[in-house]
Amino acid sequence: MLFPLSTPYYEQFLTETTMNSQNTIRTWRFNNARDIDRRLLRVPEAAHSSVQTALRYLYLDDGPRNLKRRQLKEAEQYLDDAEGVVIRWLQTRTNGHLKKSYGYPALRCARQARYRCEKCGNSDVRVLEFDHIRGRVAGSGLDCLCANCHRIKSRELDWTGQKQRRER
Repeated sequence: MLFPLSTPYYEQFLTETTMNSQNTIRTWRFNNARDIDRRLLRVPEAAHSSVQTALRYLYLDDGPRNLKRRQLKEAEQYLDDAEGVVIRWLQTRTNGHLKKSYGYPALRCARQARYRCEKCGNSDVRVLEFDHIRGRVAGSGLDCLCANCHRIKSRELDWTGQKQRRER
C-alpha cells in the first residue's frame, strides 16, 4: 500500500504493521462490508452463512447482536487468532451465561473501542476486559479496558463506584 507520508492513513498503516498482528484486530476491518465479502470467497459454501454472521457480528456497527453457539463453532476455523479470542469473549457475554450482566451494551462498547483499551490504547485482545463504569449499578455503562488499566481503576474505586477508603 502506498500512502502519502503525512496522512493519517500512513500513520495508521505504520502502527498496524509494527503491532503483533496475531493478537490485534485491524481497525480498517470495521464497517468494511467489502472486506467481509472478500474473505467469504475463501470459505466453503457450507460454512458461508455462519462465517458471514460471525464477521458481521465482529465488525459492523449495525451487525448482529447475538451469535448462536452453532454459528460460532462453524465459523471459528475461518477466523484469525485474534478474532477467535474476541468472538469467544463476546459470545459468552451476548448469548452465554454472562448475558444478564453484560448483553448487547458489551458488544457495542467493544466495537466502538475497536477492540482496544479505551484508556491506554493497548491493542492486544488477550488482555481486554469490561469495566462497569460506576460499579455494578443498574444503568451503569461499560468501558473496554486492558487488564492493567482495569486493575488500576479498581484500586482507585470500589465495586460501587465510590473512592476506595484506605485504612491504616
